[in-house]
This record gives sequence, C-alpha cells and structure tokens, in this order.
Amino acid sequence: MVKHLRVDREEKYEIVEKWFLKDLVMIDGKEADTDNPYFDMHFHKVYSLEAYSCASKYTFARTLNKLNDMYLKKDLKIVNFDDTYLSDDSIWSSNNRDCLVLMRICFYAFNLLCLSLCPLS
Repeated sequence: MVKHLRVDREEKYEIVEKWFLKDLVMIDGKEADTDNPYFDMHFHKVYSLEAYSCASKYTFARTLNKLNDMYLKKDLKIVNFDDTYLSDDSIWSSNNRDCLVLMRICFYAFNLLCLSLCPLS
C-alpha cells in the first residue's frame, strides 16, 4: 500500500505497507449490488480499504485474480463482487473497451426510444 503525498508541485509515493499475494485469503467487495469503492482484504488480519472508484476496485480484484492464476494457482476467494464484471470474457470487464460499453448502452437506449415512439395498433 502506498501513501500519496504532494509536496509543493512534486508528487511522491511512500510505501506504507507490503503484503504477499500468497498470504491473501479473500477479497471482500462488501456490497456487490451498489456502486461502492470499499473492500476488505483478508490476510492474517483484515484490512479495510477504499479504492479511487468502484471501477478501480474491480480492476484491482481482476488483477489480483490474474496474478494468482498465473503464479500461485491457489484458491483465492473473491466475494461480494458482481461476477459479470470480474470475468475476462465479459465486455464490461476491460478498461480498454470503454467505447464499446458506451456504444452498447447507446444502442439499447436508442432501441428503447424507437420502441416508445412506435404506435400501438
């Protein structure tokens, strides 16, 4: 965990605490149904953390899960997260596909608008 410091015009990052992925037992997203940046990481002790945003919380969880799959292959519990946003095969899971997500939302909104303008016979 790093602490962000701003001294005059210079930004500095100080390492506050280090954890090993092998010691991570569980990531608890607290509430999967709400847009909530808070989550808990369970090591030998539970650490309550706040991400910059809910999207960054999910990105962090996906990254830890990928690192675990790549190097440790242990059973890492990820609870209280929406599985749709955690899986790699979902269009919603990638930060690089923001335009595709926006296009899909606009497409659905346009369809709803067209359907609402159609006369009922």
